[in-house]
Amino acid sequence: MSEQELFNGLIATYRELNLKVRPLPEERLTLGRSGDSVRDVVLAMRDGELRFSQALKDRLSGVGLSGAFGDKGETMLIEIPSPDDTTVEVISQFGTARESTLAMLRGMAPETWDDPEHGSTTVREATEELLVRDGTQLEKIVTLLGSPSAN
Repeated sequence: MSEQELFNGLIATYRELNLKVRPLPEERLTLGRSGDSVRDVVLAMRDGELRFSQALKDRLSGVGLSGAFGDKGETMLIEIPSPDDTTVEVISQFGTARESTLAMLRGMAPETWDDPEHGSTTVREATEELLVRDGTQLEKIVTLLGSPSAN
């Protein structure tokens, strides 16, 4: 996938959350059992994005990307914001982390995308995996909302 396609995909995820989830009432977003609500999915997305952004920062400073998705690796644990935040606040936190990710990716030299020097996963591969996770999470949100258009 090209860098531009990756940028477009990362931006589209945040746009989807803003258009389809942010306007909904909090009560609708918190329906379901623990771990089974739209809010829970958005929390997981935020936490994953925070980890990815930190892992990317580490990678660009010379550390591997092995901890990008919460597995045991070199990425230091970062403080996750309060689990009591509203869904709108969580979407904003996701957006801030996504902006940081995009800024770091935009600032990279072209050869850095595919440089395997700091681990077996390249930045391109990790970013593609992030987009796949985004798609899976957005599909889960649509399913939980019970509408093909997530309206």
